[in-house]
Amino acid sequence: MQEFRTQSWRRYGKARTYVVDVATGVQIGYRDDVSGELVPTDPSTARILGRWWELVQNGAPSVIAPAVTAPATVSTAPSIAPPDPRGQPSHTAREVMPAAVRTDEDLSAHRAGQAARARAVEELAARRAEVGRLRTWWGRVTDARTDERAWRIGAAAEESIGAELDGLAGHGWRVLHSLPVGERDADIDHVLIGPAGVFTVNSKHHPGASVWVVPKQVRVNGHPVPYLRNSRHEAARAARLLSAAAHVPVGVTAVLVFRLGSGSLTLREEPGDVLVVRAAAAAEALRRLPVVLSEEQVDRLFAVARWRSTWQPR
Repeated sequence: MQEFRTQSWRRYGKARTYVVDVATGVQIGYRDDVSGELVPTDPSTARILGRWWELVQNGAPSVIAPAVTAPATVSTAPSIAPPDPRGQPSHTAREVMPAAVRTDEDLSAHRAGQAARARAVEELAARRAEVGRLRTWWGRVTDARTDERAWRIGAAAEESIGAELDGLAGHGWRVLHSLPVGERDADIDHVLIGPAGVFTVNSKHHPGASVWVVPKQVRVNGHPVPYLRNSRHEAARAARLLSAAAHVPVGVTAVLVFRLGSGSLTLREEPGDVLVVRAAAAAEALRRLPVVLSEEQVDRLFAVARWRSTWQPR
């Protein structure tokens, strides 16, 4: 039987019972004990919250029943955090857990390329301070190979590829962008959770380039690049962190996506453990993969993956 843990919160004339899914450790919403309204953390947890309430009404031993003062109704509105104990209003609509349960950042609002774009802005400001505005402008006009250029191109790739991947949302997939991992400013470009499983996506932008792929190497215009090794490492790390946070084994597959424009992608031999595709074909390639996760499993894994603490080393 699915198990839940509850925590009561009463302050400022309000009374709520917050509900946590024991299997994932993630809050799924709360019940307003005054109005009886059930408020899910987001639409993905509404069904699970409704299941919890059914168990409460049936007297199941795996849940703690709140004080019932009104009949329950399920809200479609987003869940709002309780007021700050210092008396300040909460401004984070997605952070709904009491401090003792969940207080870290919800990453589901991150935009594709967010971290890379911020770094590009920082590098631009640093270059202006170092060489002046005129030389910085001229360097951008002549496409000089600077750190700012590298981050700007990387951000553009993540943004455009992220837009392609967002199309999966209408087909039972959950898409997360720019997920910070560890403590050294590393991030995963995109994480996908859907019927075909869990995937980490590494976005690459090489307009007009010739890309050649074999199981152990990728070459861009004849030059070897560590993209396969990095993608494998990223997927393995994600699998380890997600498994620890979800308390169940989670397999993660690496995806390497290229934005090439008029360039070419030649798969001399499939890497096997890394899916390599062009950006325009990525979403369709993922949709064609065999189904391995149910809708409920997708929702439960997304409920774990969306929190920043999941991606910090343990």
